[in-house]
Amino acid sequence: MTQQVTEMHPRRIPYAFRYEIPEEFTCLPDPTASDGWDEAMRELLPAADDGQRNAASQQLRGRLPQLSGEAEQSVILTAMCLGVEEVDDEGRLSMGLLAVSVRSSDHSDQLMTAEGIYRAKEQKFFGGGGVPLQEVDYELGKGTQGPQDMLLAAKLPSGPAVMSTSLRSLKLPTNDEALPGMTLPVASLQLVIPAPRNYIVYVTIATPSVFLLESYGGRLAHIGRTLSFDAPEVE
Repeated sequence: MTQQVTEMHPRRIPYAFRYEIPEEFTCLPDPTASDGWDEAMRELLPAADDGQRNAASQQLRGRLPQLSGEAEQSVILTAMCLGVEEVDDEGRLSMGLLAVSVRSSDHSDQLMTAEGIYRAKEQKFFGGGGVPLQEVDYELGKGTQGPQDMLLAAKLPSGPAVMSTSLRSLKLPTNDEALPGMTLPVASLQLVIPAPRNYIVYVTIATPSVFLLESYGGRLAHIGRTLSFDAPEVE
């Protein structure tokens, strides 16, 4: 599924790029939109009834604005993957939320910008500052290097980029004060790709299916390999 973006950032920065998302993802409407949610829920939950689909859509619409994680980013697309994948000859629930967003920038050099993003993430992940986060020690999710974060410099057809994986415990809130919230392991995979100038593209996948990190990492890589920047037309 190829997506093409040619728009004007709210700060009047023009951006234009195209990319391809894996076919197992279903594009979601804007959380505030009234149209499109019935069709998306029917595709994601074909065996559910109308009440179950409506409840699921209401939950998604409440969570989607939090997906990008940065108030200064402008979300271009959200999509969801929901199904079953084989893990050690056993079917496991596969669920992932995808967000593609952009942020304006005053850079004019892709490599230097990617290096700056790498250093900033390195300090955030490994600098030791701030409140320590609870790590996950989960047999199917921690992989061969243990439960620590991962940070990589990447070279894509569109230029330099930064890829990161963060595995954390997430405590879900509850409306009943007498019941403790459920704690789940959640992985956040992100690809940050500076455009040739003026803006940066963020591709983020959040998934509680931490035993499928390799699978979701491959999907993130596919989006990165197919992303290309096109110069916007100047009127």
